[in-house]
Amino acid sequence: MSFSADWLALRTDADRAARNADLAGALAELAADREHLRVLDLGSGTGANMAATAPFLSAQQEWVLVDADQDLLDKVEAEDGVTLTRKVHDLAGDLAPLFVETPDLITASAFFDLCGQAWIDRIVAEAAQSNALVYAVLTYDGREVWSPAHPADAAVLDAFHADQQRDKGLGPAQGPAGADALAASLKAHGYRVETGRSDWELTAEADRELISALAEGSANAVRATLGETADSWLADRRAAQTVMIGHLDVLGIPPGWKVED
Repeated sequence: MSFSADWLALRTDADRAARNADLAGALAELAADREHLRVLDLGSGTGANMAATAPFLSAQQEWVLVDADQDLLDKVEAEDGVTLTRKVHDLAGDLAPLFVETPDLITASAFFDLCGQAWIDRIVAEAAQSNALVYAVLTYDGREVWSPAHPADAAVLDAFHADQQRDKGLGPAQGPAGADALAASLKAHGYRVETGRSDWELTAEADRELISALAEGSANAVRATLGETADSWLADRRAAQTVMIGHLDVLGIPPGWKVED
């Protein structure tokens, strides 16, 4: 499971704009009384999650960025005031080496929809053992609205969701159920869980290249199922005027962390 640096760069601005401000603020408050935070970032890619999250955490921060792709990690630029470690690791394997030093915060972006239930339970069990916060942003939740509407929208979305549930390397993926699966696992391990929408709201004027890339990715994923329907849908969807792609952010708060009600 890996993504191109070009795709990660293309989505960066939309990701930043979509993050749920309430959950980001809640995380900042939780971490405010900590002098030091050790952060474990899963599926880090080129470091966009760190770049977006580190500025609102006031503590001295040590980030461990984990990805299976050395080339992506090599592109990560350190944030001011952040101690950075790049770690090449196959997340399908043993997770214990990631927890030799106990993290205070485990985070990931656009990640848990790619994971299987058993793997989610494994990482949550490790988080609970560490009494670590869990902050997962931009998990795709299956909601999409493309405008103007196309007759094949529903068929393409159904086929895309079916394709999403393939095994991406971490078990049969949860796809649109990923955020709910994570939240349920956290609650089962005694966490308090808060969620909030982090939808992409794209327009042709500002996001044409990203809209086109999304359309191509969806069409490629469903072409084997829908054939020519996928091609005709793609031709129109490249010219979509607005696109909403639904995501959820999840904040898991373990026992012992101060919570302001």
